[in-house]
Order: sequence, then C-alpha cells, then structure tokens
Amino acid sequence: MKTLLMIMLLITVGTANALPLDVFDAEQQCQLRTTSQGARYVPPCQFLGTTVYAEKNNNYLQGDLIEGGLFKTILNYTFTCESLRPLSIRFSLSNADGSSVSNRIAGSRIYEPSSVELTHGNNDSVLYLEELSGATGFQAMKPGCKLTVDQLVTYPEPRYFNQIAQQLVSFNTHLELLFSQAIPSTGHTNLLYAINNTIATLEYMQFDIEDDILAEELRYVLDDLSSTKTYLESNCGSGSYSHLCTAQLANLRSSLTSALTINEDNIAQLYNFLNAQTTWLASKYIGRDQTILQNAVKKLKTRL
Repeated sequence: MKTLLMIMLLITVGTANALPLDVFDAEQQCQLRTTSQGARYVPPCQFLGTTVYAEKNNNYLQGDLIEGGLFKTILNYTFTCESLRPLSIRFSLSNADGSSVSNRIAGSRIYEPSSVELTHGNNDSVLYLEELSGATGFQAMKPGCKLTVDQLVTYPEPRYFNQIAQQLVSFNTHLELLFSQAIPSTGHTNLLYAINNTIATLEYMQFDIEDDILAEELRYVLDDLSSTKTYLESNCGSGSYSHLCTAQLANLRSSLTSALTINEDNIAQLYNFLNAQTTWLASKYIGRDQTILQNAVKKLKTRL
C-alpha cells in the first residue's frame, strides 16, 4: 500500500508541473539504514519516469513575424547527492518541432545550480526524466540526496528577437528618411542620391535578416526602389517635371507609405509581445537574457 501511494503521488506531482519539483529524493524513495556514520539511504529505490511541461506565456503571440521566430527553453535544476558510487538520471528535453537534447544529470557532492538550454520554434517543450542509474548493488546515499527541477520555462530567443527589433527600427528609419525626400522640391539629383543610399543600406541589411517575413518585405521595397530609380534615370532628368515623372514620384510615396504601415504594425506587435514577455519573465531566472529582451523592447518603443 505504501508503494502504491508513492506511485500515485509521483504521477500526480509530475502531471501538475508544480515547480520547484523534487524528481528524486533518496529520503522518500529509497530504504533507510542506520549506520555508525548516521542515516544512509540504500537501494532498492522507487523511481518512476517523470514528465514536466515547460511554462510559456502566449499573450500577444500573434503575427507571422512573431509566430515564425525562434524560442528558447531553459531547464534550471540542482542535483545534490553524496553517495558511495556516482548517481545519475537520464533526461530528454524536447520540443514539438523535433529539436531535442538528451544526456545524464549527475549528482554533485556540493550544491551546484545547473541549466540546460534548447532553441526551437514556436512549439511546446517537454522534459522527460527517464532512468535512474547507480541505485543498485553496493550503494549508500547521505541525507539530502535530491534532484530538484527548479524551473522549466520557454520564452522568445533573446538574441534572435533583439536582432529583429533592431532591423525593424533601422528599416523604419530609412523608409521615413526616404519618404521625407520623395518630394518634387528635393530635386532629381538629390532624390536619386537618396534612393541609391537607401538601396545600398537595405541590400546590406539583407545579409543579416533571418526572418522570412521581414526579408520578403525588404525585397519588395528593394524591387520597387530599383524600378523607380531606373525610370527616373531614363525619363526624368534634372529639371524635368512631366506628368509621368510626377506620377512616378507619387507611386514611390505610395509604396513607401504602404511599407511604413506594414513595418510599423510589425513594430507595434513585437513591442506588445516582448513587453508582455519581459514583465512575465521578471519572476523567472534567465540571467542576461532578460536584459537583452528589455533592450529590444526599448528599441521598439522609440518608433511607437
């Protein structure tokens, strides 16, 4: 009956995902033996496979730019165990997109917080703790031998989204600058100079953009700028203000307006998402990642 109750307790706790979670505790799952050195815990030990689901905040998770981005799951744990022979537990951290990392968590004689990271797409992550090794034969564990899952959390991959934020802000700045110069009073030569500069800058940006949605929008703007440049060079020389040249300038302003609208919508969506994430993550332990995400939020806020 005691064993059955222990099994039911482990299954219930594992399913609830209440963290921190003691996955293995020798004092609860192994046999007590009193020795001249004090209490020791010996095999056989009751250890069942445990499943833990990562926490994830989906508030404001909308839009292809966000949903198609990279995410990160971090496992924080401690496995403090002083034993006669090494003790370890096999784990697998996997995501629904197929990415995974597997290894063994080994007990340490001293308290030593450790972590495991997995980068993946916008899907749910699960931790499987599958097998206890070393808890057979001549083995004894001192009190306090325990593996604890302190945190399992999924959040936006900081460096990826910080880069996207920088690119959106930079894209917006260059589009606004060109829009302000796409007027008849700028003059043919100066306008072509501004278009050339913008094309050169956006072409350079292409090398760093990882997001397909943003890359496609940038290619669309580049194609439009290139065709406008060709038309102006061929048909609208300095001092020419024909109806067709004026219409071409109007088309350029319309194209820039459309691109700005799309880009500003992306900035607003990403700002709302990352701002909600940083607020939620304030109670988590993700180290410098929190600062990187906060920097991304600050960048985006400058264009709102």
